[in-house]
Amino acid sequence: MITNNLFVNRLVVIALNGSVAYDEQFHKGVNIIRGDNSSGKSTVSNFIFYILGGEFTDFVPEAKKCSEVFAETEMNGATITLRRQIELDENRKVKTRTSIYFYWGSYEESRNPPPDKHWQKFGYNSYPETKSFSNVIFDNLNIPVVKGDSNITIHQLLRLMYIDQESPTSSLFVYEQFDSQITRETTADLLLGIYNDELYQNKKRLIELNKEIDDIKSEIKATKGFFSDALLLNPANIEVKIENVQKRIGIIEQQISDLKAADRVKTIKADKFRYQQLSTEIAKQRIVVTNLKDNYANIQHEISDNDFFIGSLNEKLKALKNSTVTREFLNNFQLEYCPECLSEIKPHIKPDGKESCKLCKETIDSTYGLTQARRMQQEINFQIIESNSIQKILKEELEGLVPQIKKEAGILQDLQKLFDSEIEDVNTSRQEQIENLATDKGVAEGEIMQFRTMLENAQFYTGLLEKRDLLIRERDQIDAFIKQTERQQNTLKFRVENQIKKEALYFLTNDFHRQDEFKNANDFHIDFPNNIAFLSSKYAKYSASSNFYLKISARFALFLASLSIPEMRYPRFILADNMEDKGIEEKRAQNFQKILINRLKDFDPSSYQVIYTTSYITDELDKSDMVVGKFHTVANRTLQNL
Repeated sequence: MITNNLFVNRLVVIALNGSVAYDEQFHKGVNIIRGDNSSGKSTVSNFIFYILGGEFTDFVPEAKKCSEVFAETEMNGATITLRRQIELDENRKVKTRTSIYFYWGSYEESRNPPPDKHWQKFGYNSYPETKSFSNVIFDNLNIPVVKGDSNITIHQLLRLMYIDQESPTSSLFVYEQFDSQITRETTADLLLGIYNDELYQNKKRLIELNKEIDDIKSEIKATKGFFSDALLLNPANIEVKIENVQKRIGIIEQQISDLKAADRVKTIKADKFRYQQLSTEIAKQRIVVTNLKDNYANIQHEISDNDFFIGSLNEKLKALKNSTVTREFLNNFQLEYCPECLSEIKPHIKPDGKESCKLCKETIDSTYGLTQARRMQQEINFQIIESNSIQKILKEELEGLVPQIKKEAGILQDLQKLFDSEIEDVNTSRQEQIENLATDKGVAEGEIMQFRTMLENAQFYTGLLEKRDLLIRERDQIDAFIKQTERQQNTLKFRVENQIKKEALYFLTNDFHRQDEFKNANDFHIDFPNNIAFLSSKYAKYSASSNFYLKISARFALFLASLSIPEMRYPRFILADNMEDKGIEEKRAQNFQKILINRLKDFDPSSYQVIYTTSYITDELDKSDMVVGKFHTVANRTLQNL
């Protein structure tokens, strides 16, 4: 089952004076824009590239007399209308990073939206709290967002979906001055279906893990080097030592208490001022600790509520996606016989060409439910992003409270001990024996402080060991996942490359006999990182027209392969400006169009869209239902009313 589809249903260009400069309907299958040279065919192609998110600056003067462009599109069954303004910079170049407005519905509806629907604006860049227009298009085409060094936008994908006239014949992608191999490779992997976001993230995590493990091993070694006795790195051993010293202190305190028993009275005889001072400090400190604990509990409850809310949003999103899949399935389920009389139901097309119900004959819109579901998915995605952002802040705040609570609780405990000591320390005399015992107690308390420092170090050391073991287990699991996923990836990559090769050889071996290497070709390769297509040698030289033929063969082979391999993310959409570029002769160009259309007969036209421009159209194609609009001339250009 094909899972990724992009269609352009209608293109509308508005002139600066407010009139309509261009308005044409497109259909699924093959769309041919034909006309003489310099009649504006390329301008239409460039507008399609631009409205879909392409970065195009070099518009002709006529195009710069336009203010905005609209495209009614269909993305995986959902009707979405796009709007993009045409803004010029100080050099009269069209700005490339202009925002795109989205309307979840048809172009006609977008001109007068109902109260519950409106345009939504998305910019070029994405941020943690907001999505870019590329993110939104990727969401609707089931294409993962690359979260890494390569900033893959919809523009990068369109560079492999649009064949323009300006790029050199040697450039497989739409040419860019500042381009990188990693960007081209990632873009290709994304469209071919080979890119796996989970694999990519796990590879990044594996690099981080190996560094963390090395760092923690060095820390373990350094910490261990401070202690000659291994027992001092065992928390249980130190806790026993502390317990023994505490017992010794208890005995000393009891001895001191017994010596004072004769002079002790039941009432407190300690310094009243000191008693009141400590009582006040304890009360204040207890309020501090209580407030911190209350704050901690409140944040915990808030985090729990947010977890539940985010979980319910994710469930709602999952349910919406499931309903979308169900709707797509049911849309393909057709009633063949009337449930009342069991007679065969004949298809019914209204005079305006719109689809109607076979039974009640009312107009139906199979895309409405999908479009609404996609709009709701987008709104839920916004809520999830916002909630996750709040959740992150709350968790950071909660983590920050833990050491504060420990610190303030420790201060309260120390004050309480001092208070208890003041109450019990009622001396009637300063006997030498009591002073000696007090000294012994002080020494023992000093030992406990030392042991507590040792315990802290030992616990830190033990924590390092536990963290190291945890990281190693995570590393082993990720390593196993990477190896398994790469095996699956290589299997898919082999299938895709073989299908591309098969489709390319179809074009090359059916070419007019202008290049012996093409006619006898039995091998074909695309090197995406290095931006070239070749037969058996990367260094073979051909004429400009044959280089162009090789390039368009490669690009259409990629498109055709996507019609045979459902796992490919390529959106089954290709846009080609001028099928006879670089001096290719008329018969050769017409032959390419012929063999392309013959090959496409093997596929359901409703599953793909081809839009191309040509000056060399045959009479047969010119009279077919594949053409879009009129035959354009210099006197009757594509852009009107400027």
